[in-house]
Amino acid sequence: MPFPIKSHVRGFQPLFEELSNRGHNITVVSSFPLDRPVANYTDIGPFIDKTRARNVMDLVRMNFITSVQLKWRIGIQLSEMVMSHRNMKQFVQSNSNSYDLVMVETFGQEYTVAMGHKFNAPVINLAPAMIWASISKWLHVPSTFSYIPDACTQLTSDMGFIERLKNSITGFMQLYVENYLYLPKTKEVMNTYLQYRGWQSRPPLEHMLNNVSLTLVNSHNAIGISRPYLPGIIEVGGMHIKDPKPLTKNLQKFLDAADQGVIFFSFGTLVNLNDLPKDKLNIFISVLGRLKQKVIIKWISEDSNIKLPQNFMTGSWFPQRDILAHPNVILFITHGGLHSLEETVSNAKPVVGVPFFAEQNFNMKIVEEKGYGKLVNFFEITEESFGNAIEEVLSDVTFKEKAMIQSLVYNDQPMKPLDRAVYWVEYVIRHGGAGHLKSDSIGLNDLQYFLFDIILIVLLYFGLIVWLCYFVFVKVISKILKL
Repeated sequence: MPFPIKSHVRGFQPLFEELSNRGHNITVVSSFPLDRPVANYTDIGPFIDKTRARNVMDLVRMNFITSVQLKWRIGIQLSEMVMSHRNMKQFVQSNSNSYDLVMVETFGQEYTVAMGHKFNAPVINLAPAMIWASISKWLHVPSTFSYIPDACTQLTSDMGFIERLKNSITGFMQLYVENYLYLPKTKEVMNTYLQYRGWQSRPPLEHMLNNVSLTLVNSHNAIGISRPYLPGIIEVGGMHIKDPKPLTKNLQKFLDAADQGVIFFSFGTLVNLNDLPKDKLNIFISVLGRLKQKVIIKWISEDSNIKLPQNFMTGSWFPQRDILAHPNVILFITHGGLHSLEETVSNAKPVVGVPFFAEQNFNMKIVEEKGYGKLVNFFEITEESFGNAIEEVLSDVTFKEKAMIQSLVYNDQPMKPLDRAVYWVEYVIRHGGAGHLKSDSIGLNDLQYFLFDIILIVLLYFGLIVWLCYFVFVKVISKILKL
């Protein structure tokens, strides 16, 4: 997982650590190595310098078409960056390692599947969110555009005609257009940087993507939507959620003393409040500062002129899972990131979401549809709209009740997501790749899969029969008329 997208790596890192705890030797190739030693766990990386992350405000004005193009563009740019790094080159060209299993994330980095060929090992695909059309086509999983929305279209499964049109355009771009505009560049990256002993005998990229053994998906229908999956696609959303740990003394005191409750405010790892336009930042500070509740905000102001209200506690980092587990937390204000929603649903907390980019808008629309939160449009936000959303969620007991229902649905699982992920990883190793989990339709092209060839032949035969009937009828009529 070499891409410098922290949330993607962090979502699966608990799996890597748990496998190492159970005696497996794990090598993790990522841009975010652990900050502590773990037995049987080796980090390769990072592949980026630790400079300030880009301002995500550059990404927020995406639509259903440009979001797909952005993924292609970022995929190629980041691929060139990480694959040209000396640490990556050394790992790829080394012949001193052997592995029984390779796990890769193919989001914008499909070429990583070639590591399965290098090590002659089965491959598991790691999907950081509900699989999208680009992934579905390799696995031959139904991605029916009429009711399965692409997360970046900002739609839900309840789509009208225009929404279904947008979703179809996005889907067809990923199914077909990217084969000509994006995949050739991905193959160029693969052939340039993934040169190892025997690489010349490597199968085509499409063939390797068709033959992954299993896909682990960081999602769950309690947070997302219900959709069909094949046996080789396993939902493991929430692997990072563990039993709450004791809080620091100052946090515990702050939370315990909140007679009116606590609101937790965090926009995740990518959205820095210092990057927001001043008028938007002032809206958050002004509205939250007037509340009777205490407020914990993941943020350190870079402007010394900003005076924070008395009910605020700020910090560069907070243990989000542990804070949300505290009974005095009555509301979570979030950007709508998948991990944050998994944690809030697990702890039955209602939410107010201000999404920015990627699948966040989609996630928050699902929240509204399920009834345990409100979405506030960042571009249209005012003190009134933001304050009204908070007031509505806090005053209407329905939001809390719906949050509890979703929590029961999510937590009522036969085994924990992390245990499920470990089981299926070891299953693939035990069965030497578990080819029996793959779809039997792999190998069919779209004409065969959708029976277009059969339909064409049937129409031709039907047309021929109609023509013959017409010909005979004309002949018979002409003879009758001559008589």
